[in-house]
Amino acid sequence: MRSGIVYIVFLWCASVWSQAATESMKTTNEQSLKQVFAAPVLQAYQENSDIKIQELFFYLQQLTQPGLEPSLRHEMETACLALFVNEETLVVDLTSPTPTLLPIATLLQKLAQSAPIQITVSERVKYNTVTYRSWTCGYTIGCVQNGSSREYAISQIVFFQLLPQQFGAHQQQTYQYRLGAMELR
Repeated sequence: MRSGIVYIVFLWCASVWSQAATESMKTTNEQSLKQVFAAPVLQAYQENSDIKIQELFFYLQQLTQPGLEPSLRHEMETACLALFVNEETLVVDLTSPTPTLLPIATLLQKLAQSAPIQITVSERVKYNTVTYRSWTCGYTIGCVQNGSSREYAISQIVFFQLLPQQFGAHQQQTYQYRLGAMELR
């Protein structure tokens, strides 16, 4: 009888310890980017996110080129959508003479019907607004289409979060960039 009570007490203590360890892991997983990464490391990730923005506008410019193979167009559209949180994320309408925002999926459809656009991305503005799993960056886009030029000052959210990624038969959580909504400044 006494050994049964000791065994039950042992199981109860192990259960409490296991629950405390699980809560500790949940707290660790819920840390913000500033808690997870040292300042220089976070800054390096932020600077690297510029490449994703440059990549996006490269694809968008290429999608306006005449004679683009349908299979290549499809690949580029898929790559553009993969850069964003979802297909409804608002972006600047590069085809419109007035500054407006529309979902990225709609912009991709409009670019297929658009005249060629030359796009430049410049004037990166550093914002110190790092939130729980994202930061905001700013830049200026220059567009030249049919001889007229437009310029857009934009701020954009960049998400940097743990997402599941498949490596063969193995799945692992890795930090990945996802572009969020653009805002006209």
